[in-house]
Amino acid sequence: MQRVLGVIPARFASTRFPGKPLASLGDKSMIEQVWLAARRASRLDRLIIATDDRRIADEAARFGAEIMMTSPDHASGTDRVAEVVRSLDDSLEIVVNVQGDEPLLTPTSIDRLLEVFDATSPVPEMATLAEPVTSIDELFDANVVKVVTDSRGRALYFSRSPIPYYRGSGKRLPTDFRDSLARRDGALAGYRKHQGIYGYTRRALLSFTRLEPSPLERDEGLEQLRALQAGFTIQVVDSDFRSQPVDTPADLERVAKFVTEAN
Repeated sequence: MQRVLGVIPARFASTRFPGKPLASLGDKSMIEQVWLAARRASRLDRLIIATDDRRIADEAARFGAEIMMTSPDHASGTDRVAEVVRSLDDSLEIVVNVQGDEPLLTPTSIDRLLEVFDATSPVPEMATLAEPVTSIDELFDANVVKVVTDSRGRALYFSRSPIPYYRGSGKRLPTDFRDSLARRDGALAGYRKHQGIYGYTRRALLSFTRLEPSPLERDEGLEQLRALQAGFTIQVVDSDFRSQPVDTPADLERVAKFVTEAN
C-alpha cells in the first residue's frame, strides 16, 4: 500500500477575506477545524500545514499540527503543496491537497479519494471529489465549477458554465436553457459540482506544477484544465459531504450557522 502525505496549504493574504484560516468557526479556528477532520482520515501517513505566514504557523503550533514554512510567492495552493513535496524524500508516493477553506470536510471523503490509487488500474495521475448539483441556480452560478466524466468516472472537462448543455426538444438553442431543463426527465440528475480537493501521484504533482498555464486554464481560471490539456488522467470520486467553501466573511457566517444547527 502506497504511503500518503496530506498537505493543507494556508495563506493569510486572501484578497476577499484576509486572514481567513484564523477566522473563528465555533470554538476553533477554521484551519484547526480542517486539520482535525483531515487527521482522522485513516490513510494519511503524515499531515502538514504549509503556510507563508507566522500568524498561521503560530496557530497551527498551538493545536499541535506539523508546520512547514513556504515561499510567499506561490500563485496557488498547489504550488505550495509541491514545495512541501520537493523538500521531502520520495517515500510518500501519494499527495493530498486538502483545501483549508473547506471546514465541512469529512475524513471519509479523503479516504474515498485515496482508494482510487489502490483500486484503479491503470492508476490515474490525479483524483478529485464531486457532489450532485442540487439547484438550477447552482448550476448556472459561475462560482460553482461543474464537471463531466466518461463512463469510467474520468474527467472529460471542468467548467464554470453549466455543463452538459441540455437541448431538450426545442428547436431554439438559448444560452440560458433553464426552461428546457425544468422539463427534463430526472431534473438535475447527472449534473455534478466539483470540490477542489485533489490527490496526486508524487510524480504527477511535480510534473504538473512545472507546466505553464494552458489556454483553457487561462480562459476559465481553473488550473485542473492545465492537467487535462497536458493529457493527465483525473479520476472523479463521489464525495460524502456538501461543500461549502469559505471565500468571504458572508460564507463564514453561513457555514457557522450550519455547524451550529448540525450540533
